[in-house]
Order: sequence, then C-alpha cells, then structure tokens
Amino acid sequence: MKNIIFLFLAALLAGCEYELSPWQTDAHCPGVSVEENLAKLAAFEQSVGKVDFYQVAIIGDPQQYPGSFENTIKHVNTLDDVHFILLVGDLAETGIKAEFEWMCKAMSKSNKPILSVIGNHDSLSFGKDIWLDVFGPYDYAFTYQDSRFVAYNDNQYEFKNVPDRDWLAKQAEPIDGQEWDHIIGVSHIPPWDADDGFDQHLKDSGYELTIHGHESSFDHWQWQNVLLPHYITTQNRDPGFGILNVYPGVLELDDCSRECTKSTPRIVVPSQPDVVEL
Repeated sequence: MKNIIFLFLAALLAGCEYELSPWQTDAHCPGVSVEENLAKLAAFEQSVGKVDFYQVAIIGDPQQYPGSFENTIKHVNTLDDVHFILLVGDLAETGIKAEFEWMCKAMSKSNKPILSVIGNHDSLSFGKDIWLDVFGPYDYAFTYQDSRFVAYNDNQYEFKNVPDRDWLAKQAEPIDGQEWDHIIGVSHIPPWDADDGFDQHLKDSGYELTIHGHESSFDHWQWQNVLLPHYITTQNRDPGFGILNVYPGVLELDDCSRECTKSTPRIVVPSQPDVVEL
C-alpha cells in the first residue's frame, strides 16, 4: 500500500509545476528583452516614417504593484501618440524570480515596445543574473527619430564603478557624422550628490535631459552650476507615470495621473526647472 501511495504522489507531482526554491533564476519572461523590443521599435519607426512629434511613456518602480502596473500598461496602450515606453527600474522588490515574472506578465499586455533599465531592487538576491538573462545588458543605447537614448546602470548600492563615464560620452558621439536632435540619458537613480563632476560630464558630452525613477514621487531639478535638467517619475501605484513629448529642438514633460490633461503642469526643456544649490 505504501508503494502505491508513493507512486501516486510521484505521478501527481510530475504533472505539476512547482518551485524547488525561491532563488531560482530561470524566469519565464518571453518578449521583454531589450533586443526584441528594439527590433519592434525599429520596425515601428520604419512603418511611420519621419515624424515631427511623438511621445514616450515613462513608468517607474512598479515593484509590489503588478496590478497597478498592468492597469497603467493598458491605459498607455490607448495613447496613440506614445511610440514606446521607458521602464526606469525596480520591477522587483527583492530580486527573486517570481517578482520578475509578475511584472513580465503585465509587460506582455503592452502593444508598444518597452525598454527597461535595471534598478537597485532588481539587483538584489539573484536579480543581476535574472536581469542579464531576461532583459539583457545593463547599459545600452538606441536611436529613434534622430534622437539618441542612452540607458545606463547607476546603482551604486549593488555595483562598483558605475556609471561608466567613458561609455556614456562615447554613446553621445555622432554616428557616421549624424548629429542628434536630442541626447537623453535614462537610469534608475538620479545623479548622486557624491558623484562629483558627473553632471558636468553629461552636459559636456551633449546630454540635454536625464530621466529616472527611484524617488517614488514626481520631481525635476538641476544643479545651479551645470543646468542639466533631471526628470523623476513617480512610483507606479495606480495611476502614475510620466510622458515625454518630443519635438525638433524641444522636449516637454508631463506628470500623469490616469490621464494627462491640459491643466497638467508641463516641464519644457530647455527651461529652468527647480535649481538645487550645491
């Protein structure tokens, strides 16, 4: 009888999916890699041709709120002027496989390309390995509509020697003589107070704006001696995300709660956002 019960339980378990440990790294996240989404964006750009205006949705820190994140994705799906989404880190809270899979499920609902950057919480536990396997490189750059977007890792809590200043400067250089209409940096954490000279390095390299999450609320500021604007989107509790409006020579930013309305305060770059004294 014991042998029969053992065989029955073994057969039952063989037909079930179960986790041996919360520390596994083989997250099931099809379709979310940087490579796949850049290919989608390139195909979309080819289909629409050259445009004078488009929008980018900026979503940050959805960790612990997969339902809110999915609601935001579904809302952004309805915004025809949004060509792609920048997901600025902290998809996970503790960096475990299940958390990434929850967020990947929400990302699969998007009808627009999603380009992600790693956050400090994404780097906990085995998150670094999961990120490389699921999303790809920590640092990458791409061109869209003659603008240069440079995504970089600046999580100094979990990494050493970041951000890579030389790499950032290299990515802002013209390619085959082409000058960029805009150069925009994207990372999880806004420039660190202790990272002396980093803002000036970005400004000297040609960056016009940087975009971030991490701080859990909308903000925009610049150091008074550099005047490089930094925009921070809010934590993605339902609702809350940013919109980058891109025109030739001008960038505009909106803070959004469910919808961006004409009454929403708009940040214009070049402009004079809140100045922080050193």
